[in-house]
Amino acid sequence: MDKAILTYVTLVLSAFMFIRLFTYRRGEAQFRRDVSIMAALIMMCCGATVIYILAGELVVPRNAWPMVLLLAVLTASLMRCGGNLSKVLRHPYGWDGRERRR
Repeated sequence: MDKAILTYVTLVLSAFMFIRLFTYRRGEAQFRRDVSIMAALIMMCCGATVIYILAGELVVPRNAWPMVLLLAVLTASLMRCGGNLSKVLRHPYGWDGRERRR
C-alpha cells in the first residue's frame, strides 16, 4: 500500500474514533473511572494523530499496515457499541473467569 493511502486512512479512522468518543452520552450506563480514563487517553492519542497528520509531521510508513488494520478494527468495534468503550473491552460471552478460579 502507498504511504499516502495509509496516512489518509489513519487520519479518517482517528478522527472517527475521536468524534465518537467525544460525543458519547452515558445515559443509563454506569460510571467507571478506569474506562473513562482510558477513553480520555484514546481521545488524546487520536486527536494528536489527527493534528500531526494535518501538520505534515506524521506519515504512516508502508510496513505499518498491521497497525492501521488494528486501528480499523478498534474503530469499527467502537462504532458498533455506540461509543461505549466498556462494551468494546467486555468479553462477548460475559465470561469473567470465576469458573476458572474454582
